[in-house]
Amino acid sequence: MEKSIEHIQLEQAHKELQMQLREANDIIDAIRSGEVDALVVNGENGHQLFTLKTADQSYRIFIEQMTESALTLDLSGRILYCNSNFADFFKVPLEKAIGTEFLDFVPLDNLSLAKETIDAAWTADTKIELELQNGEGKRVCVQLSLKALNLDEGTALSIIITDLSEIKRNQSLLEIRNEELEESRRTTTELNENLERIVNLRTLELEAKNKELATAIKQQSEVNRQLKTALESLKESEDNLSSAFNAGDLGSCSLDLKTGKAEMSERFRLLYGLPVTGDLDWKMILACVDPVYIPELEQILKDCLSSGKPVDSTYPIIHCVSGERRWMRVVGKVKKDLNGHFSSVSAVLMDVTDQKQDEQRKNDFIAMVSHELKTPLTSMKGYIQFMQLKARKEENMFAGKALEGAERQINKMTSMINGFLNLSRLESGKLLLEQQPLEIASLIKEIMDEYSTTVTSHHLTSSCQKGLFVNADRDKLGHVINNLVSNAVKYSPADSRIDVDSYQEDNNVIFRVRDEGMGIHGTDLPKLFERFYRAETPQMATVSGFGIGLYLSAEIIARHGGKIWAESEPGIGSVFYFSLPLIAQP
Repeated sequence: MEKSIEHIQLEQAHKELQMQLREANDIIDAIRSGEVDALVVNGENGHQLFTLKTADQSYRIFIEQMTESALTLDLSGRILYCNSNFADFFKVPLEKAIGTEFLDFVPLDNLSLAKETIDAAWTADTKIELELQNGEGKRVCVQLSLKALNLDEGTALSIIITDLSEIKRNQSLLEIRNEELEESRRTTTELNENLERIVNLRTLELEAKNKELATAIKQQSEVNRQLKTALESLKESEDNLSSAFNAGDLGSCSLDLKTGKAEMSERFRLLYGLPVTGDLDWKMILACVDPVYIPELEQILKDCLSSGKPVDSTYPIIHCVSGERRWMRVVGKVKKDLNGHFSSVSAVLMDVTDQKQDEQRKNDFIAMVSHELKTPLTSMKGYIQFMQLKARKEENMFAGKALEGAERQINKMTSMINGFLNLSRLESGKLLLEQQPLEIASLIKEIMDEYSTTVTSHHLTSSCQKGLFVNADRDKLGHVINNLVSNAVKYSPADSRIDVDSYQEDNNVIFRVRDEGMGIHGTDLPKLFERFYRAETPQMATVSGFGIGLYLSAEIIARHGGKIWAESEPGIGSVFYFSLPLIAQP
């Protein structure tokens, strides 16, 4: 393959640079070795003769006019002299370069090699290629020619620095061109040698493709047949699913989270009393929902769009046609679009009015029984207190201890009955909040003072940041704090430490109670605040309770616009928190 003009020019430039480098090195070596005492320089005014032994000024002019950088070093490696080309090449002022250590221009990774070369040059002439670094931090590939000089004022080391950058670039470019030419030659040769074989191969491949195409056509026919069968099966499955939905009295719905457009089954529309045909959207659905529950549903929709949280919500609606109040439960899953964003919800709707009415009847029964039990318990507590007073007067220790135990049991029963009553009020919507500005530190102190006089089995400490106000119902919030501290005492061993504190975090007030109790497994943590939930552990079997305290606490905090959560590790202890919005001091 013929060489390009650029290739030929590069080769000629490379040869000329190599000849100039050899001539410069020969001249420098001749000068250093004393083989010549004069130079003939070809300039603008013709050939001029410069003697070296007698014309020191001419010699210095010659050194200054050199294209190479020249310098001399003393025994310590400092620069005694350098020409202006050295200063220009290394981007430093000439007056600053003289007196500087030469090794300051050597990069760290070449420093060891440079030191060895300089040490060797004091006894023998040396040449080496390495990289130097100028004042701007740029690395340059150079050749160093080193020779020791015995001068009148002492021994010095002469160094001639030749910039190899252009040569290296030309060599690299030439190597690249040669490699490209060689690769082109090999490719051309291979193409020429294999052209006939490739044609034959392509012919055979074409024949094979034709056979494959015929086979693919047959396969496509079979796929079409299977697709038709699958579509028929799918239609049958859809019919079966529709029958199952109808048998279960279920409705289905698909909601676009971005546009709010909804696609609903006929049963879904009938459960709401919505038109059986026509387009529907999210606003039309919300119009049927009890206004009290609309913020909850809107928050559920936001959670679906932001985090893909599954839907499971129960709420009342007003039937659009009959005006009847019915309870609905919707359960759904969030789907992603092609970009991985949460885009739609597919949900199933069921009418749970009968279940809700059963729960209401059960709650009413619990409330009635709890209310009826309060009167005899109050009387029993009065009798026991009277008998305790009589036992103390008669100094009957046995009767006094027995009566104290009976009083404790009555107090436990009273607490449980109050819990059931609060649960009934909560679920019937009769648990009203009387909110007012409240300094939480004072409420915590009041509760902890009561515990300090009644609880001697644990070490209780309290540290609260003062001046933090919340808008809360004092009695209800006190019930939550009392419940959390009571649980810490109940579920931690005697003589252990219980820490209670409150502090500000962002725009919220945080309450925290920490114990050294049995701890809670990670699988139980998400269910702690569910109604009637209790962890199934051997330790829990010895502790009384119905699992409504934390449920009530969570509902009270939620109605205050706050959050409640827990952290725990089995065998180490638990930490319970709740947060409430901070308000300005009234």
